Amino acid sequence: MRVIVTRPHLSGHRTAERLRQRGHVPVVLPLTAPTHDVLAARRALEKPYGALAITSAEAVRALSKLEDGLDPHRAATLFTVGKATAAAARNAGFTAARSADGSGVELAALIADHFARHGTPADPLLYLAGRPRAAGFERALAETAIAFRTVECYHMLPIDHDPDDLRQTLVERPVDVVLFYSRENVERFFSLPVFLRDQAALSRTRFLCLSRNIANAVPPQFDTQIGVAASPEEDDLLYLV
Repeated sequence: MRVIVTRPHLSGHRTAERLRQRGHVPVVLPLTAPTHDVLAARRALEKPYGALAITSAEAVRALSKLEDGLDPHRAATLFTVGKATAAAARNAGFTAARSADGSGVELAALIADHFARHGTPADPLLYLAGRPRAAGFERALAETAIAFRTVECYHMLPIDHDPDDLRQTLVERPVDVVLFYSRENVERFFSLPVFLRDQAALSRTRFLCLSRNIANAVPPQFDTQIGVAASPEEDDLLYLV
């Protein structure tokens, strides 16, 4: 099957390789590109914190640009949203990474449980975040009365693709599957100008989403073409392809 991968370049090519190994034809179509705010990350880590939290491997990539400046923090307790993010953190040298099951609400629950069993730190949790981002994690933290501060250490900026390239990729050749990993990319995908003229090109396409929250951003006319992963992990998403 011909599968459109809407992830940023680096993670998108990793996903493409997994699809290729399964016999599919992946097409990486990044809709955003990251820019890292290394200064913000450095300043955030200079202030006292009780533990770290991240909801994307992109935060790990931003932190890694601190190089030796990250060394004093690699043993800090680090809470991550899912297995892939935890693996990225461990590969970057973090030795105390703990993983939730893929959602911000579950991550907040993991942190609350850990603090209940081991004691709440005197200093706030430091959430190293991106922009844009879902509000679920911060909302859940606030509901559990966990003290935290959020610092944006990366931004995802939209990519302007050439309209002719998009038409060749998405209209002139049939698309069997589109993979979505965020609500923002769902909204960007369906806002591409090529679909204002040729939305019929998607009439047989399946839209596979990492979570129900992401799927809710797909336009209602495609409801019958949506698939949702059993858990917010890429393994479960690719199982649907």
